[in-house]
Amino acid sequence: MPRVDQGVGRRGVRATVHGWSENTRAAVRGPGPERTDALLLVKSAVAAVIAWQFAVRVMHSPTPFYAPLAALLVVDRTIVRSIWQSVERVVAVVVGMSTAWLVGTLVGVTWWSMVIVMFLALLIGRWDRLGEHGIQVPVMVLLSLVTLKWDDVDFTYLTLVETVVGGVVGVGVNAVVLAPMHLTAPRRAVVELTERVRGLLEDMADGLREGWDGDRARDWHGRATRIGEAVPEVLDAIEMGRESTRFNLRHRLRPARIDWDGYVMTVEAVRRSQWPVAGIAHTLVDAADDAQHLPTPSADWLTGYAGVLEHLAAAGALFGVQREEARREMVEHLDAAEVSLHRLADEVESLPPEDPGTWPAYGALLVEARRLGAEVRADAPAAAVPTDSGPLRSPLAESVPAVRQLQEQVPMARERLRRVIGPQDPEGEDGPHDPAGRHGSRT
Repeated sequence: MPRVDQGVGRRGVRATVHGWSENTRAAVRGPGPERTDALLLVKSAVAAVIAWQFAVRVMHSPTPFYAPLAALLVVDRTIVRSIWQSVERVVAVVVGMSTAWLVGTLVGVTWWSMVIVMFLALLIGRWDRLGEHGIQVPVMVLLSLVTLKWDDVDFTYLTLVETVVGGVVGVGVNAVVLAPMHLTAPRRAVVELTERVRGLLEDMADGLREGWDGDRARDWHGRATRIGEAVPEVLDAIEMGRESTRFNLRHRLRPARIDWDGYVMTVEAVRRSQWPVAGIAHTLVDAADDAQHLPTPSADWLTGYAGVLEHLAAAGALFGVQREEARREMVEHLDAAEVSLHRLADEVESLPPEDPGTWPAYGALLVEARRLGAEVRADAPAAAVPTDSGPLRSPLAESVPAVRQLQEQVPMARERLRRVIGPQDPEGEDGPHDPAGRHGSRT
């Protein structure tokens, strides 16, 4: 039995080492979440060392602990989060030390007062406004009371100042050393989300033409449900991307040309569009399930309905593309889908009345497709999806006048130099003149 446990432990260690090596290779290969995490670790270490040296060499702190700890913990994925983490930590330390001073002054340090004050400190530490730094409240209370330094003015002063210094160093390092800008991940997430909707509609259209059953319909319904479940994660990625541009020096020098509001509108449109897509799949599941007693629509009618789904998929592929020709093409696909839906509705009205049980399935499919088309048409003007139509960030010359002036002056200086030197011999540009006729003999 111990051998089995040791084998499991070794496999776990190998898996962990393999994961580290894979992440390291990914960070070296190119931009991505692995490189972002690696850079964050490096900056945290650098900030901690700088804060520690400042506390030792400038503040002459006998216990230079709080400055590097604060710097280590406030380096975060965005400048805004670093600032907020720093504020939370300072407030937590102040509250903790104030609580220790108050208890020590009023009732002294006894076993029963420690029980009461630790309970209150833990309760205060759970305050949402303090975030993950709320734990510093009971930590500072315990440290101050146990070491009997709750009334030591120098200890209190140094602790507070070191915490502030560490927070400032952490924020500064995060802002100056390759300030984080999360632009690729949210753009990729938006594209992948819209591609999932388009791919699902195309797969449903192919299935209705080629043949489908209850298992395939349930797979469509599951995929539609998972698309809706992915929406909050994509919205979080967009918010982090937008947040990463605030107070960011790199963004100020070269602003990112991103329509964040348009991205949010696109994701919200996908959330609303997922409902009718899931409704179409659910109707097909019911139609394929004998227990539901819902007859399946005819194969010819479903073939026509597949054409509707293809037009809606093509419109979805152009949804949010900020080009006039793309918008016109999207509207054409939506109009074609609407025409086909009218034709299919007319076919339903002409069905023989012998089998009225099929009408609910026909009606549900028609209604859900119309809802989907109307949703795409209504949300398209304000939506935006990432494209590769141009550079993502503005040139440096647009935001820095000195760079623009330098770019304008370089051609002028080159032209003045040509005038001073005078015209050159065309043959001289290719090298020294060759009388032997290396470039061709003369006659």
